[in-house]
Amino acid sequence: MLSNKIIIAAIAIPLLTACSKSLVKVEPGSENVTVANSINQDSCTLKAQAKVRMTGYAERRDDYTEQDDIQLAKNAAVEQGGNTIYRIDHPEDGKGTQSAVYQIYNCS
Repeated sequence: MLSNKIIIAAIAIPLLTACSKSLVKVEPGSENVTVANSINQDSCTLKAQAKVRMTGYAERRDDYTEQDDIQLAKNAAVEQGGNTIYRIDHPEDGKGTQSAVYQIYNCS
């Protein structure tokens, strides 16, 4: 009987994880970070550049991987003292791996 419960748990946990909306922790303050489509160099100062990478996402659906990718970049912006992120590259996409390069800015 116990082995049946272990088998059910072993099947259910990965399934629930694959269907969840986000696997990335939301750092306090990251909700205030803006995702920019372009940067006004006159009102923004480059703080850092961050490459975010996630593996094991082959089973994820919809745009959840992109949401997690953005959340990782927002978390990095908080750590670097920025308030705006701008994606400059998306080098890996697929085969269970997602990555992107973001510039982190502090904009007024």
